[in-house]
Amino acid sequence: MSQKLPPFGFAEDLLKKLPETDPKDPDQIVRFVEAVAEAEEAEPQKAVATLQFITFALDDELYALRVERVREVIRVQHITRVPQAPAHVRGVHNLRGAILPVLEIRTRLGLTPATVTPSSRIIVAESRTKRVGLLVDAVHQVIRVPETAVEPPPVEVRNRLSEHVIGMVPAHERLALLLSLDKLLFLPELAP
Repeated sequence: MSQKLPPFGFAEDLLKKLPETDPKDPDQIVRFVEAVAEAEEAEPQKAVATLQFITFALDDELYALRVERVREVIRVQHITRVPQAPAHVRGVHNLRGAILPVLEIRTRLGLTPATVTPSSRIIVAESRTKRVGLLVDAVHQVIRVPETAVEPPPVEVRNRLSEHVIGMVPAHERLALLLSLDKLLFLPELAP
């Protein structure tokens, strides 16, 4: 049972585009498609890279680090203070027999020193082939974000204390401040 095409011009326009067909032509389908089908965009869309971040809290603010630098997250058991340790070093932690320096992220960002609570965690990260612990108030989760969603920090938040904030990441229906691990460990006031 065949149906007639509507008489309002579509079928007529379509038939005008068609080349004469030879039933023995093996390429007749290709010729039909070339004549009728809409051309696709010349440039295929590039795949957007997905980045992974670990999110954590300091006070009521949300922060993020690239997950590639993170080795593990551990509970805070005992941090041993080290006399005359560099500024912002909370102490050292015994990580399965290895000494792990623990950085006080809160004071590095200009906040008050951390009070260790049951939700406090140490993020074990790698910088310059060495492992370092980052003391944080709580760790949330690992998130995946399209690379295009990462924004540079607004000019209003840039100052001497926030030079280690390298971006803003959408996370948990909020914005997380993306930190640079290398900039957190570098103390410009000690540089020559």
